[in-house]
Amino acid sequence: MDNAFLNNTLLIILTSTVSLLYIISLTFYGTDFFRGNAFAKTYKQPVLIVTIVTHIAYIGFLTAPEGYRLNYSSPMLMTMVALTLAVIYMFIEFSTKTDKTGFFILSFSTSAEILSSILLLSSSGNGPAFSGLGIGIHLLAAIFSFSAITIAGLYSFLYLLLFRQIKNNKFGFLFENLPNLEVLEQLIKHAVAFGFLFLTITLFAGVIGSIQTSEIINLFETRLIALVVIWLFYGASLFIKKLFGWDTIHMAYLLIALFVLTTALIMLMSIFSPTFHSTGF
Repeated sequence: MDNAFLNNTLLIILTSTVSLLYIISLTFYGTDFFRGNAFAKTYKQPVLIVTIVTHIAYIGFLTAPEGYRLNYSSPMLMTMVALTLAVIYMFIEFSTKTDKTGFFILSFSTSAEILSSILLLSSSGNGPAFSGLGIGIHLLAAIFSFSAITIAGLYSFLYLLLFRQIKNNKFGFLFENLPNLEVLEQLIKHAVAFGFLFLTITLFAGVIGSIQTSEIINLFETRLIALVVIWLFYGASLFIKKLFGWDTIHMAYLLIALFVLTTALIMLMSIFSPTFHSTGF
């Protein structure tokens, strides 16, 4: 049997399996959140762990032809966003012992993976691979950064939504099922800390990668300026209460604005610079 046929068949099976696992994980978390199902509550975390492990193996299969190096194709970037969202959420769930927000995060993660699968199966999914360890870390950290920013923005939105319900004395479904405001505030702080860490790694790894490839860094490049601004705001948000006396409400609005800004920036870059970098990267 033709090797190309076998590879294509295996790719379809693996791609479909990963998407299906995300749908199953989302279903478990959704069933627990909306129905309080004991079976879903018991097994949702193991199912998500299996999904993450399978996804990592799937990434290995996709990148094996390139020497296990990520490329800048849209399907690869979307599947990495799905994976990093799930991984960061898993770390937050383990560290905070709070599992009532998984449905919302995994909704984004599942959508990203399904979109990646559609793009991959409808095209070759090829793109320039990174060259050098520094650029590899830069790309991976950038994806983790965006996922952390997404989670922080989503938690901020849930915080504002719950705050408004409490303020208006409307103690409905979300009030009964979401973590309280104090816990949501801690979740926001965890997501912001992850975002700032990975944004820092993105900046430094990008500089190291540019040195490795002998690329001249343009300090006035719009993308670099935007990244530094977002990094500074994220760093400030870690100490915003002590520095400016802001409450969590103002911090939540800032984080949502940063999420919108980051998303808009990525969309513009994907339109005008599909590889997100010059060919030297």
